[in-house]
Amino acid sequence: MNTEVRIFFRILAETVKGIRRSRWMNLVIITTMAAILSIFSCLFRSSLFVSHFINEVGDSIQVSVYLKEGKDLKTAVKKFSEYKNIKSLKVITKEEAWKEMKKQVNISEISNPLPDTIRVKLKDKTHVKRFIEAAKKLEFVEGVQYAEHLADNIAKVGHFINTAAIVIIVILSGLTFSIINNTIHLVIESRKQEIEIMRMMGVSDWYIKAPYIFQGVFYGFCGAFLSVIPLVILQSYIQRLAELFYITANPYNIQIVILSVLIMGIAVGAIGSLFSVRRYLKN
Repeated sequence: MNTEVRIFFRILAETVKGIRRSRWMNLVIITTMAAILSIFSCLFRSSLFVSHFINEVGDSIQVSVYLKEGKDLKTAVKKFSEYKNIKSLKVITKEEAWKEMKKQVNISEISNPLPDTIRVKLKDKTHVKRFIEAAKKLEFVEGVQYAEHLADNIAKVGHFINTAAIVIIVILSGLTFSIINNTIHLVIESRKQEIEIMRMMGVSDWYIKAPYIFQGVFYGFCGAFLSVIPLVILQSYIQRLAELFYITANPYNIQIVILSVLIMGIAVGAIGSLFSVRRYLKN
């Protein structure tokens, strides 16, 4: 146990030496990683908010079912309540609708032409068309209205944003990986003779690799830590935007993003270093 602890501290000491030898390159690497991870974190957080916003807007789109004159409203509500995909039902009587319209528009005294209306929210939006077709076949239904084009456009926007975010995240991950890989390679080249001596002395490859992997982890962690600063600033603007549209900004989303950035920074730093040192040791 004592031997393992001693080896671990030696590896940490070698890691610190490697960082000190890099000098000003440390600042360049960490700053570059922080910039890349900042773009990643802000893009990821924006994507989560847009997806949340689209879901909120999508939930507000309802199917309006208009009943025929003289049909029993309670019977209609009971019938629709039997559908498993129903999230909520809102009943608007013809009297309530007429009263609201007269508040908004100056209408002469005529008889109320409006029908009783049931506004339906569905749990699964993919079943909207099936529900509309079923509702139209009911004998007490006069007509059905649904903002189909708006719902389709919202779904398309959400799909496009998610796809674009994935593509950009993959590109940024590759760029970060390349930076770490090349940097560690330069550090290894500067210690080429020292590594050769350790290999001739029979030092294990793991002992040689570990300091460089830890060095990559250090770069990744520092870059991720700095990238949280612009993310917090962005979060404040997202909060204001959410309040403007009267929707909630999920408080767990920023925690998910911070955790993802830390994992990404550390993982890419470690893997980039590992690839670089393995390539050298194979030569």
